[in-house]
Amino acid sequence: MKNLENNNYFSLNSYDPHTHGGQYLENISSASWVSEALFTALDLDLFETLETYGIDGASADRLSQKLGTEAAALSSYLALLESLGLLFCFEKSYSNASLTKRYLLSSSPDYLGDALRLRQTQALQWHHLKSSLMPNKSISQSEQSDPVANSEMTALKNKAVNQLTHMKALECVGFFTDLTGKILIIGPGSETMARSFVEAFPDISVTLLADESVFSPSLMSINDFPQIHLTTKTDLKTAAGNSDNDYSLIILTGLFVNHNPQLLDDQLSVYLPMLKPDGILMIHDAFDEHATLMARLSGINRMINFGGQVCSGLAIINRLKEAELMVSPLIPLETDTAVIFAGKSPVFIARLSLTPLQRLKHPILNIGFDDVIEIATDSVVVTEFAKNKCTFGCSSANLKHCQANEIPFDETARLLASYSRAFLIKGTPGTGEFQRKILEAERLAFTGGFHKAFAFWAGPCHICATCDLDKACLNTKNRRPSMEGSGIDVFETVRNNGETLKTLATKDEFIKYYGLLLLE
Repeated sequence: MKNLENNNYFSLNSYDPHTHGGQYLENISSASWVSEALFTALDLDLFETLETYGIDGASADRLSQKLGTEAAALSSYLALLESLGLLFCFEKSYSNASLTKRYLLSSSPDYLGDALRLRQTQALQWHHLKSSLMPNKSISQSEQSDPVANSEMTALKNKAVNQLTHMKALECVGFFTDLTGKILIIGPGSETMARSFVEAFPDISVTLLADESVFSPSLMSINDFPQIHLTTKTDLKTAAGNSDNDYSLIILTGLFVNHNPQLLDDQLSVYLPMLKPDGILMIHDAFDEHATLMARLSGINRMINFGGQVCSGLAIINRLKEAELMVSPLIPLETDTAVIFAGKSPVFIARLSLTPLQRLKHPILNIGFDDVIEIATDSVVVTEFAKNKCTFGCSSANLKHCQANEIPFDETARLLASYSRAFLIKGTPGTGEFQRKILEAERLAFTGGFHKAFAFWAGPCHICATCDLDKACLNTKNRRPSMEGSGIDVFETVRNNGETLKTLATKDEFIKYYGLLLLE
C-alpha cells in the first residue's frame, strides 16, 4: 500500500505557505475527483464483490467480467483506488485494503457506507453554495416533494449519522471509568451513543429524547436494550421536578446541526435542573478550534443541507461559565469532533478519565498559537551542527540577548532524556510576542500540575521592550533558551512531527516560529 501521509491532496489541512501554492490550488479544484472515485466504487458494489474472491483477490480482467465493466477502463480505475489506499495489489491481483475491510464492508461493525452515501447526496447540494450565501435563501436545498424519496432520505440520514456517531461514541465512553444511575442523551446519533454507553456500563438507565427532527431516535434500533427508553420533551418537562429525573450524565450531541442561536440557552434552561449536583454535562460536536478546516467545511455543509452551523468551542465554554458551571477545556477526539464537560461542582472533573495533556492543549492553543502538537521527546533532534550554525552563522551570536538564552549542547541532550512528552508549539512573528506567549504556555503548564514544565523558544531574546547589551540581564525570571541556540535542529524536529519547514530564499517569504514545551 502506498504511503499517503505527506500527500497534501488528502491531508485536509489549510494551506501551508512553505509548500507550492499553485499545486495546492490545483489539489483543491480537483478534490471532487477523489470523492467521485470513492462514490463510484460504492455504486458498483466493488468492495463487496472483490471480497467474494477471498485472500487471493482478483485481476482487473476477472473483476471486470463480474462487474460488467470495460476491462481497460477498470484497470486504470483500480490503480487509482490502490493509490488512494483502498485496494492492495500484488502480482496484478487486487484485494481490499485493511481500511476498506474495516469501514466499507457491510459486515463490519464499523461500516460507514451509508454515511458516505449521504455525503454523496449532499455533494450535489454544494452546487447551490453561491445561492446559499444570498439573501432570502431557502433553509434547506435538499427537501424533496416526493414523500417516498423523503422517507428514503430520512432513513439514509439516520443510518449515516449513527454510523458516524459510532466512531466517536467509543471515545466518549472512554472518558468514564465508572458510571452509574440515569443518563439523558439528546441529539443526532443518540441511540448509537446510548448503545455504546450501555455496552460499557450495563447497569445504567438511558433516556433518549424523541422529537420531530430528521435525526430522532428510532425505537426499533434500541429494542434489544431494555436499559434504553424514549421520551418526549413535553413528558420530560412534566417530570422535571421528579426525583426520578435526576441524571448523573446529560449528553448533548450534534447540538448545532440545526441553526438556532438560542438553542444552547434553551437546552440549559430545560435540562440543567435535571442534572444531579455532582452530575456531568457533556457537549459533543464539531467545533471551530479543532480540525478547523474540516469543522468549517462541516459548518457550510450544515448550512446548505440543514440550515445549521459549527460553533466556537470557546464561545460555548464562556456560555457555560455564565450559567455558573465549572467547565473543562475543549477536549479533542481523534476524529473531527470534540467534547466539553461541565458540572455544578468542581468535583465532576475528578470522575473523568482525562489525560493531563488533554486538559492542557486547548488552553495553550487559545493563547494565540497556530497549533499545539503533542510529541515524544525522542523525536527532538539534537546536533552539534545546530549549535555551530548559531555560533558561526548568526549576527547575534556574541551578543548578550543571544548568549543569555542558550544552554550547552550536552546539557540539552541530558535535559531532553529526562522528559517523555512535549508540545511542539507553532506560531508566527514578531519574536518578542511569540516568546511572551511561550512563557504564558509554560506558566499554564506549571499551574496545571506540570512542575517540571520547561520551555524553549525561537531566536535571540526579545522579551524586554529595551535591553542594554552592555549590562548583565536584569530579567532572568523570564529568560528561556532558544531551540537552535541549545543545539536542537529545528528543521529535522519539525519534519519528524509531520510539519513542513524550509529555508527562506527572500526576506518577504512566510516565516514560521516553533517553540518546545517539555512536560513531565
